[in-house]
Amino acid sequence: MSDRYFKNNYPDYNGEQYLGPDNQLSPPLKSTIIQWIQQHLHILEQNLNQTDSSDGSVYTGSAGIALLYLRLAQVLPDQKSHFMSKAQTLIDAALRLLDRRVVTFLCGAPGPLAIAAVIYYNVGDQKTTDKYIETILSMKKNALSHSIPDEFLYGRAGYLFTLMFLRREIGEHVVDPQIITEIFEAMIKSGKKYARETHSDSPLMYQWYKTEYLGAAHGLSGIVHRLLKVTQHESFAHLRPYVDSHLIPTVEYLKSKRLASGNYMSSNDSKSDRLVQWCHGASGFAYLFSEAYQVTGNSSYIELASSAGDIIWERGILTKGYGICHGTAGNGYVFLDLYRVTNDTKWLHRALKFAEFCLNYGKHNLPKEPDCPYSLFEGLAGTIYYMVDILNPTHARFPAFE
Repeated sequence: MSDRYFKNNYPDYNGEQYLGPDNQLSPPLKSTIIQWIQQHLHILEQNLNQTDSSDGSVYTGSAGIALLYLRLAQVLPDQKSHFMSKAQTLIDAALRLLDRRVVTFLCGAPGPLAIAAVIYYNVGDQKTTDKYIETILSMKKNALSHSIPDEFLYGRAGYLFTLMFLRREIGEHVVDPQIITEIFEAMIKSGKKYARETHSDSPLMYQWYKTEYLGAAHGLSGIVHRLLKVTQHESFAHLRPYVDSHLIPTVEYLKSKRLASGNYMSSNDSKSDRLVQWCHGASGFAYLFSEAYQVTGNSSYIELASSAGDIIWERGILTKGYGICHGTAGNGYVFLDLYRVTNDTKWLHRALKFAEFCLNYGKHNLPKEPDCPYSLFEGLAGTIYYMVDILNPTHARFPAFE
C-alpha cells in the first residue's frame, strides 16, 4: 500500500457475465447490493443529525444527501414516496442555508435550488418549482461577472451544469437557450483572454487562485468537458463551431499533460504523480477523453480514456476513503462511464470490483475519517449513490457532474 492507495489484489476481467437480458445485474449480485444499500441507508439516517447543520451544499451538505434520495426514488420506485419525503425534508433544510454569492451547483445556491425545483416538480407543486427556477435564472448576471471563476466546483461551469440539469430533469422549456449560450460564450471568452495574456500553448486556459489547474473539479479538463457536453444538444447546434476551433484543440493540449506513469498533471506548475481521483489526475481526464470520443468519433480519444482507466484500476482504491470526490467509489464511476461508451464488460467487471471493496465499508485501515463522513462528495451518501448506480450500470452517471 502506498500512502494514497491500496494495492489492487482483485483479479482482472476473465470473461465473466454479470447482466441479464434486461441489462440489470444478476439476481444474487443485485440482492447483495440492495441489502448493503438498505443497511447503509439506515446508518446514514441514524447519523444525519451529526452532519453540519450550517452546510446546505450539494458537495458536503444536506442538499447532496437530498440528491441521493431523489436518485433512490428513481431507481427503487417501490419506495418512492418514502424517498421523496426524505429528499423534501433535506432540501428544505438546505434552502435555509443558501449562499447566493456562489453561483455553482456543488458549493453554491444554484445546486440546492435546482434539486428543490426537481423535487417539487415530482410531487406536483408547479408554483414552488417555478419560484426556484426563477431564482436560479436571476443569478445569471452574477454568473457573468468578471469576478467569477470558470471552474466546476465554484465557478461558471457549475452554473452551466445547473441550467442543463434543469432542462434534463424538468424540461428544455424551463431555461431559455439564450441564457446558456451567454454563459457558454463567456467561458470561451474568459479562457481565450487568459490564454492570450499568459502566452499559453492552449487556445483556452483558466486559473483558480493563481494556479492553472488541469483536473475535473477546479481545472481545464472539467471546464472543457462541460462545454463539450453542451454542444451535443440540438438546441445548441450553433455552438458546435467552437468544438473544432477551441475545444478539441484544448483537448489536444491536455494530452501533453500525461505523466510517464500514464497519470495526468494536476496543474501546470506541478509534475507530482500522486493524485488519481475525480478532482485531480487521471480520473477527471478520463471523462474528458471519453466525451471527446463521443463528440468526434476519433478512436484515439477512447484509447486515452481507456489508458486512464487502466491507471485507475491500478491506483484507484484510495486510502482517503470510499467517497466520490477523492475516494474509491468516485474512481469506480470512470469504469461505469467507459462501460457505457464501449460496451466492453471489462469495465463493468472493474466497476463491480471497486463496489466489492465498498461492500466492506469501514473495515479497511484508512489513515483518517473524511471531514464530512456522511456527505455526498466525501462520505457515505456518495458511496451509496455509486452502489445504487451499479444496479443499473447502463444508466449510471457521476452525480452532479455528468
